[in-house]
Amino acid sequence: MSLSELEQGKKAVVASILGGRNLRQRLVNMGMLPGSEVTVVRSSKMGPMVLNVQGAQVMIGRGMAKQIYVKQQ
Repeated sequence: MSLSELEQGKKAVVASILGGRNLRQRLVNMGMLPGSEVTVVRSSKMGPMVLNVQGAQVMIGRGMAKQIYVKQQ
């Protein structure tokens, strides 16, 4: 499932990241690597998602979240 489908308060592990080198590098800089645990702090149908990644809160857009595939825990 894509990260954009994950509900608020749920945890998942990043399985893969689709997209170009720039997107992957940006996510790596945020600490979001395959195998990293991600918790959805805030999510609504529209607008960005707030995530907890390796103890830090990050905000990403829905388009970016659709390119990140996760395995729910």
